[in-house]
Amino acid sequence: MKNRLYDFMSTSMFRMICLIIIVILPINILTVILGNKVVNGAENQVSEETGNALALYMNQVDDAMKRMILKMGNFARDDIDFNRVNVKEIDDQTEWYTQLQNIVNLNNNFQKILNDNTWITGIYAYFPQKDMMPVSSKYIQHDVEVLSYIRKKSADADQNFDRCWEWYQAENNQYLVLMDQYKNASFGAWIDIHQLADRLKISIEKPEDDSMMFIADSSGQGLYPTWARTLKISFESKYQKIDGVKWSMQYAGSEMSDIVLINLVSKNEISTSLPRLILILQFSSIASLVILPIIIVAMRRWMIRPLSRLSAAMKEIETGNMDFRIQEEKTGSEFENINRNFNHMMDEVTQLRIHIYEEKLLARDIKLRFLTQQIQPHFILNTMNIIYSYEPDEYDLIQKMVLCLSKYFRYVVNANVDFVLLYQEMEHIKNYFDIQQVRYPKTFFAMAEYDDDLRNCLVPPLLVQNFAENAIKHSLKIGNKIDIFVIAQKINEDKLRIRLLDTGLGISEEVLAKIEVFRKTGIQQEGLGVGIQNAIERLYVIYGEEAELMITQVEPHGTQVEILLPLRFQEGENDDEDDTG
Repeated sequence: MKNRLYDFMSTSMFRMICLIIIVILPINILTVILGNKVVNGAENQVSEETGNALALYMNQVDDAMKRMILKMGNFARDDIDFNRVNVKEIDDQTEWYTQLQNIVNLNNNFQKILNDNTWITGIYAYFPQKDMMPVSSKYIQHDVEVLSYIRKKSADADQNFDRCWEWYQAENNQYLVLMDQYKNASFGAWIDIHQLADRLKISIEKPEDDSMMFIADSSGQGLYPTWARTLKISFESKYQKIDGVKWSMQYAGSEMSDIVLINLVSKNEISTSLPRLILILQFSSIASLVILPIIIVAMRRWMIRPLSRLSAAMKEIETGNMDFRIQEEKTGSEFENINRNFNHMMDEVTQLRIHIYEEKLLARDIKLRFLTQQIQPHFILNTMNIIYSYEPDEYDLIQKMVLCLSKYFRYVVNANVDFVLLYQEMEHIKNYFDIQQVRYPKTFFAMAEYDDDLRNCLVPPLLVQNFAENAIKHSLKIGNKIDIFVIAQKINEDKLRIRLLDTGLGISEEVLAKIEVFRKTGIQQEGLGVGIQNAIERLYVIYGEEAELMITQVEPHGTQVEILLPLRFQEGENDDEDDTG
């Protein structure tokens, strides 16, 4: 008898019943108590509604500011026009006109960003070394003030931009200003407080009724409108006494700046009569007691019994009875799907070992074919011929080429592992570009960058080099100078994106069609480089459907290769350790 009682008390059904009783009974008791106090609680209800409205307004503003921080940060790192003006020196007249066109493109892009964010007043970028400042603004009457402030603050070499929106009190207006920095440039946005106040329905003139709204800083000092500067609010108390009148205060602080939206409501404005609400609360209390047994019976049939059946099936599997199956019956669509999927899963268990074995064989075959493609004799022989052609007085260049080639050999020969650290792969790409720039002097500009927090994430070795080789091989023509950018960054918190972008002639539609055929069929395509086919196979074997490889044409010319990988890190990895030799 005791064992049966213990078994029943340990079941999910008993625990669920106890949970329902424990939850519902106190709620009913609390409802009766609150019913007698609900009239006095009307003030709290009004205050809460006001607070929710303020929080909604502030959340909208914060969301706009947060999205602008992320948008401009990503824009500064990803936009080719921005990076060209920011990084590349003007060494001839052609480059000067090219960068002027980049500035025009930036103005157009800023206007598009501005059109997508109704809360933001203006966007800018400032390149102090070249005295260039593309700007896009919705209003122009006070732009001179804020732009002058931005130029002055950007010129401060000791200035540390913390990517927060800063309050700026100008002579004729007030602003929230975002300032950030990337390499040689500063960039950001601003919000015109007067326009913001119009959207929040903040009156410039001091209201004469029983409610007023204004903007203050985090210490409670009023900032806007002008009449609010005489007010000093304490956030420690819900009630404020101003000019002998008692006010109920609600406020919402900004997460992105040092401002607080405050609303004061006179106690005379608050209604204290809600008799209908009391009746509703009392009826709800009685109704919840009546439906309690119905809830218990329904939960036993729809949840407890199917869960018990599933638990019994798992115990059978644990004992080694792999032939056991759950009897399917009408228990609700969720549990019907669970039972059906469970039975289907057990039907496929016997096929799992064979499938894993085949996957291992496929991975080994692709890996062997990958390793045979790494050392390219033509590239190595050409590099050695360059070293041989140097004059004895060019010993420094000989040393540099030998060192670069040594690094290249060491990385390639030792890259027989599944993964390397991102910084190792990117350093290899930089070294490869150094060799090629000696082979083809003054024919291309190359840049390879990655976020510091991604330094130790894991990537397959020699994945990017194939596409860098293609960019140089197919784009460098006589009299044609190209740019090549390799950028690694984190997106969506769990993805690593590696982008290779060149400004060459661009990949042909024929090659793109062959890539798509190979991706769908796995059949080797004549005329399609081994490196591209190898990269597609490697990504599928290593990551399955978690990785993506996209190759597209870029207007007006050029090719973009975008590789999306799951973001993975090696635990305990030493930043200074070079696993590839």
